Amino acid sequence: MRYKTAPSGRIRHKSAATARSEDQSFPWSRTKGSESRDDAFKKGFAATDCTVHPSSFESELRNIASATLQVYVAYLGDVKHGHPDEVVASHHDMLTTLLQSKEDASASMVYNYKHGFSGFAAMLTADQATRLAEFPGVISVERSKTYRTTTTRSWDFLGLNYPSSHTPASELLQASNYGEDIIIGVVDTGIWPESRSFSDQGYGPVPSRWKGKCQVGPDWGSNNCSRKIIGARFYTAGVPKEYFEGEPLSPRDHAGHGTHTASTAAGSAVGQEAASFHGIAAGVARGGAPHARIAVYKSCWSKEGHCPTPAVLAAIDDAIHDGVDVLSLSLEMSENSYGTLHAVLKGIVMVHTAGNAGPHMQTIRDTSPWAITVAATNIDRSFDTVITLGNKQQIVGQSLYYQGKKSSSSRSSFGDFGCLRSCTAEVFDGAQDLKGAILLCNDQREALFPAAQYLMDRGGTGLIIVSSTTDDMRPVTDCEGIACVVVNIDDAERMCQYSEDTSSAQAKIEPAGTVTGKEILAPKVAIFSSRGPSVTYPAILKPDIAAPGANILAAKQDGYVFKSGTSMAAPHVAGIAALLKVLHPYWSPAAIKSAMVTTAHVTDERGMPIMAEGISRKIADPFDYGGGTINPCGAAHPGLIYDIDPSDYSKFFKCTISNKRTPVDCNTTTMQPAYYLNLPSISVPDLRHPITVSRTVTNVGEVNSVYHAAVQSPAGVKMEVVPPVLVFDATNKVQTYQVKLSPMWKLHGYYTFGSLTWHNDQKTVRIPIVTRLTIEEFY
Repeated sequence: MRYKTAPSGRIRHKSAATARSEDQSFPWSRTKGSESRDDAFKKGFAATDCTVHPSSFESELRNIASATLQVYVAYLGDVKHGHPDEVVASHHDMLTTLLQSKEDASASMVYNYKHGFSGFAAMLTADQATRLAEFPGVISVERSKTYRTTTTRSWDFLGLNYPSSHTPASELLQASNYGEDIIIGVVDTGIWPESRSFSDQGYGPVPSRWKGKCQVGPDWGSNNCSRKIIGARFYTAGVPKEYFEGEPLSPRDHAGHGTHTASTAAGSAVGQEAASFHGIAAGVARGGAPHARIAVYKSCWSKEGHCPTPAVLAAIDDAIHDGVDVLSLSLEMSENSYGTLHAVLKGIVMVHTAGNAGPHMQTIRDTSPWAITVAATNIDRSFDTVITLGNKQQIVGQSLYYQGKKSSSSRSSFGDFGCLRSCTAEVFDGAQDLKGAILLCNDQREALFPAAQYLMDRGGTGLIIVSSTTDDMRPVTDCEGIACVVVNIDDAERMCQYSEDTSSAQAKIEPAGTVTGKEILAPKVAIFSSRGPSVTYPAILKPDIAAPGANILAAKQDGYVFKSGTSMAAPHVAGIAALLKVLHPYWSPAAIKSAMVTTAHVTDERGMPIMAEGISRKIADPFDYGGGTINPCGAAHPGLIYDIDPSDYSKFFKCTISNKRTPVDCNTTTMQPAYYLNLPSISVPDLRHPITVSRTVTNVGEVNSVYHAAVQSPAGVKMEVVPPVLVFDATNKVQTYQVKLSPMWKLHGYYTFGSLTWHNDQKTVRIPIVTRLTIEEFY
């Protein structure tokens, strides 16, 4: 596939057939890198400084549409002339034809690329670049970008940029002092204390309010706790012995999961020279709250991360005692845990994962209204990997393929290529020697890790995996010793057609390159992220929010690795919660959750609806991402919040809450409909008659404020808001309003979605509305 740049700077494609007819087939992928962060942080939502408004993106579009000269790079493929001077002359001839003047062409030329490949950089208008892209022999024309290393990316993508020579720290990071002295508890597989992400250099004394302990073990001494890792516990009671068989009984993380999540939430900043995956995604690695303290509660054992309920509850109980401010559980909670309710009662923000059972509906299991349940999205980064077929056709997939330091060649070599419908052990039994072979496995249902091992054992060099989305790189994350690449279904079909039509099909795979920025469609809800509604409590909208969770680079032992899952998304929210706790120390967990949900994004920087990956891609809805994708800068100053006194939960779950260390007694048989709870959402799964739901909002913005209601009714529902205007002043800080939902038809239907937004000139406070029309309780 060939790439061309439209006037907006986005990629345009020239068909493989057209490119072949022009005899341009040098392996080429999209430009690696991103535009200057000085520019990027002035634009759009995803990479903006917290103080910039969306209007800056509209200004960018107007600038692009103007006739301003900018540097564009034209790529022409292989050098086709014997002497560099002849190459330069051909460039000038092409530019002269475009500009109709030799003098203008000479003045416009910036660089000539004449040795390793043919191309040039020139000052052009957007219209001229568009016309140049259509010239015979031109493979791509792209607007110039400034190359520089990026961070591990997800935090920059969310607008929480770390200070550097290029950009200042975001307003939220500065205002919260990077989460200083907030204590984040991590219930997971433990931690690897020697990782540079947990350096305590520059930290002050451990907060005096901390009451935790540093529990020692065979491979963990008291010196492994520090001013960064201020506490560490592990739990073996109630854990089947086979789970920790062969693993020392200590807080040390031998699985890597807990280290990854802890460094994502609160890792100290690690320079770009140290933080990358074999050079891929190099940049500054740090957590969302890089100055926060970490308390470790190892309740999960074995590489599979088994987390027995007794151990988890013991960890939560200890965390309440120890004095954590935020508790991050990167594990799927399948019940309304009384342990987490106790924590919220003590003012602890609870963060859970949505689970990894997507993309089907009703796969989410956590229904705790007091917790923040997090779905996963991608970020604006891809790892483009060029596959060149023997006919010079090129396919771009994604991989984490790199060439090791001992590689004898800087480039890959062609090998035999073939397509297989299945890659099971039986298929490989008859193949003794596959030296250098590259195979495409065309069965998306197979477990592909064994296939990679089979192929590598027989001398193969590459495995190509087919997926409905190349963003899902979980199948290739642990692929070592062989190039494993994910391609989409259409590209797989083209490759297999080539193999079928060719007697000696060949292919080669180039190492992955990191691409970031606006060319990547992001955010999208990840294909694996579990979806609502809850089967048990559909009147509680879950998930609550979505955050980056696909292909996240973070610490593992002494290095850095990629992991994907809602387990990676939850610590992003935990880190943001830590920043908000500094900024608003007296906010309740419900207030922090409300701030996140009501300020979340439901469109990308272009104003397009956020998409959800699945068997087929669709526009995301509240069952995919709750309120939307998290907006840390907006959550810092939400305007209005939907607060809840934790004791109110007992009115809906009939829970008797004790302040003592005794279980909470919950009787769900007589509970009221949960949509009466003052959540920042309304979900009515059985709308048969008109109902009225009240909500109460508290003004946390400007004292004298007026908000107007904007209603988007779910399909088939008449929605009325009374009053339609809310007025706040020094005396009236809290206002209650009613939402009347009336079915328009007698119908047993599907879920439909809407929203209610309170807005003024400075703020928008949006909650999702979910309804389903029904005829009878049992239909």
